[in-house]
Amino acid sequence: NIEARLAGIYGFSIFGKNHTFLINDKKEIDYTKLNNFLKKFSKKKFSILFKDIKMVKKFCKLNAIEKDLIMKFTPGPLSILLKIKNTNLVLNSLIGEDSKINCRISSHPFVTNLFELLDVPIVSTSANLSRDKNIFSFKTICSTFHNLVDIIINAGDIKESLGSTIVEIENDGIKIIREGDIKEKEIMVFLHGRN
Repeated sequence: NIEARLAGIYGFSIFGKNHTFLINDKKEIDYTKLNNFLKKFSKKKFSILFKDIKMVKKFCKLNAIEKDLIMKFTPGPLSILLKIKNTNLVLNSLIGEDSKINCRISSHPFVTNLFELLDVPIVSTSANLSRDKNIFSFKTICSTFHNLVDIIINAGDIKESLGSTIVEIENDGIKIIREGDIKEKEIMVFLHGRN
């Protein structure tokens, strides 16, 4: 059921037929093809890219801390685990523990422009094989994946990055799952200053 695998801004995205890759009456799309392609474990979850906080609110429950983090650090390299409002609207293969999904609002112009054409979230993962280093050059992307994906979009070389910082709010406290471009100290300073 996968219409296209896209290597763009050096991440992979899946577009389902008729844009039904996230909401499709619980009809499961086989993501094992992408999982196997990336040599990742089948239980690893994907990131979900959202256009803006309005789209996030459509699918996810937000408490005050989560909303403030999104307003402060996105669009940008922050991913946040959020509880979905209705598990019947999201594919089981995208849902993690505690009915949460990994949400991100990207600041990259390609993603921003793509959301001018789409009004649904995009399933995404990084464009590197499991345990390999991140890839930042278009030339390396092409040489690594040109025979393995349907489309490669040239967004040019990108600035080296540690990736997005992944956070989760638990009992009004914050858990840093992975520290990326946004440092834990910056997040903590912001949270202490908001009180």
